[in-house]
Amino acid sequence: MDWNLLLRDLIATGRYSTQVSLVEALAERGFEVNQATVSRALRRLGAQKRDGAYRLGRRAVAPVREFTVTAGGCLVVLHTDAAFASVLAQRIDHAMPSGVLGTIAGDDTVFVATTGPEALPALRTLIGLPSEMS
Repeated sequence: MDWNLLLRDLIATGRYSTQVSLVEALAERGFEVNQATVSRALRRLGAQKRDGAYRLGRRAVAPVREFTVTAGGCLVVLHTDAAFASVLAQRIDHAMPSGVLGTIAGDDTVFVATTGPEALPALRTLIGLPSEMS
């Protein structure tokens, strides 16, 4: 598992009030990252402190109507409502999920270049889709 996904899971399922506590939780699971790296990741995830603990921000910024994987897992085609593709592509580009190389957006379609099928779970998580959707 990628440490960014683990960080997202920790925030979603636990109560962490400091970045140091998140660094320690990641270290307990075998990932050595520093506080500054966690801070940047929290910003990318849109995580904010609410009621004294880190909470995830909104996941998707546009409704994804279709998630199609092609080219051996190296290309994902996302269909969304009209005028939302560039917003979704920008969200993906700013989050930089592991294995995502970049995006190209039209009006209602986003092409996502990946390093391969191993990038798909992080992408699905970022845009708020269940892992089994294809």
